[in-house]
Amino acid sequence: MNNRPDKLLPALYGGIIIGVISAVPFLNWVNCCCCAGVMLGGFLSVLFYKNDLPPSVVLTNGDALQLGALAGLFGAVIGTGVNALFLSLLGNISGESLAEILHGFEGVIPPEAFDGLEEGILHADRIGPIAILWSFATSLVIDPLFGLLGGLIGYSVFKPKQPPQVSPPAPPPMIPPSQQS
Repeated sequence: MNNRPDKLLPALYGGIIIGVISAVPFLNWVNCCCCAGVMLGGFLSVLFYKNDLPPSVVLTNGDALQLGALAGLFGAVIGTGVNALFLSLLGNISGESLAEILHGFEGVIPPEAFDGLEEGILHADRIGPIAILWSFATSLVIDPLFGLLGGLIGYSVFKPKQPPQVSPPAPPPMIPPSQQS
C-alpha cells in the first residue's frame, strides 16, 4: 500500500516561489548568486512534502529529486508568465537600474563594449515572442537542474537521521597454546 502523498502540490508551491523570485524586478537578482532563488524553491518543495508525510513513511532521495525537478519545471512556466506580465506593465525597470550601475564603469570598459552592453540592457524591453520563447526554453533547462540541486540539499537536511552504529568490541587476542603458561 502506497501511503505517500501527492508530489504535485508541494512542487507547485516550490515552483511558485521559483517563478516569483525569478520574475519580480530586483528580486530576480537573487538568482545571480548561483541560482539561489531556484534552489530555494526546490529546497522548500522538499520541506512542504516532508510536512505532508505520515510518520511511518520515510523521505527518499528519489522523492527529493522528483520534487526539485518538478518545482523547477513549474517555476520555468510561472516565471516566464510573470516576467512577461511585469515587462508589459512596468517596462524594463531592472535594465534601467542596471544601466545606471554600468555608467559607473564608463571609463573602465572599452567604448565599443560599453555601447553594446548599454544597447542590450536598455532595449531588452522590446521583447517579442521569439525572446519570450527563448527565455522560456532556457528556463526549462536551467530551473529543473538547479531545482533538483535544491531538492538534494533539502533531502540532506530533512532525511531520516540514522542512529550511529556501534561496532561490537574487538575480541581479545588469541594466545597460541604453546605460549600459555
